Amino acid sequence: MTAKILLVDDDPVTIQLLRRILAGLGEIRIATNGVDALEMARSVIPDVILLDGEMPGMSGLEVMAELKADPVLTGIPTIFVTSHREEAFEVAGFAVGAADFIGKPVSPPLVVARVKAQLHFKAMADQLRQSAVTDALTGLANRRRFDEVLAVECRRSLRSGHPLALLMVDIDHFKLFNDRYGHPAGDSCLRSVAELLAHSCPRATDVVARVGGEEFGIILPDTPSEGAAQVARRILHVLRARAISNEDSEPLGIVTVSVGVGVACDPHGEQDGARHRFSRDPGLSIAPEGLVAAADQALYRAKRGGRNRAFFTCPLDEDTGRWVHDPIIDPTIDPLRRFRASGVGVTGSQ
Repeated sequence: MTAKILLVDDDPVTIQLLRRILAGLGEIRIATNGVDALEMARSVIPDVILLDGEMPGMSGLEVMAELKADPVLTGIPTIFVTSHREEAFEVAGFAVGAADFIGKPVSPPLVVARVKAQLHFKAMADQLRQSAVTDALTGLANRRRFDEVLAVECRRSLRSGHPLALLMVDIDHFKLFNDRYGHPAGDSCLRSVAELLAHSCPRATDVVARVGGEEFGIILPDTPSEGAAQVARRILHVLRARAISNEDSEPLGIVTVSVGVGVACDPHGEQDGARHRFSRDPGLSIAPEGLVAAADQALYRAKRGGRNRAFFTCPLDEDTGRWVHDPIIDPTIDPLRRFRASGVGVTGSQ
């Protein structure tokens, strides 16, 4: 992947010189003042920033302080390019988070060497951060990443009023699969299901995570109940087409999954002419724990209903604040139509 380098300096001669020196190291972006530098940094998320120490308006130290205060930008290594030689300036720079210093007039070999070093350190740090939020077996996001993203998306949904869907997916009879075929085959099965789930959710904003042994969570931003139902149906049908053998899984003899679907802030979430929410408080309806509880409740009902199917969560009744327990759907009823009509989900046995 091509590195992104942001040059920040109000001197056009210095900018052009640095641009020529670093041309072979990555994609160069330029800002000539602190405000534009911060705006560009938030837009392109550079891998390294070369920052002038003195500029009109915001000084380099002030820009650095803003960078380090932003959770998205705080990890970007920033090198001061400055004519300041005094010890006090370097001390102040390191205090606000500078990675290194380059004196003016610049030495091309020194600039290249120091930028290369910071790009290397950044790549190593990114790899460590990625491994900390990645499930080693499947390559999906892990439980830590799932919790982080869900909290962010719940806050976003609360601000925007856009729907947020959560699918909890559990492999049916997985213990029996491991007992019959062995744990290496079980690991292979988990990887195959993980790949299928990832391909079933192709949007860049969708997050598929392994949240337990054989349980997965799928976060679908800006997705109402009907869209979530379509994803659940796709997962069931594609997995059935994959036909991974599991002789202990009746009646099909293949690996299947059960899916629980919860949706917050669903503009189409009406039932029998009445608006239902996960809570009487609209804010609580988008709390991560509430959405997980709703999807888990639906997953439990899918398991109890015979597995190899997906259920939409029963909404809370606004008057009683209790779960509405609808009977298990008739598999002969069109699943998407029934989903729209009653808030109950789909089966993969059709």
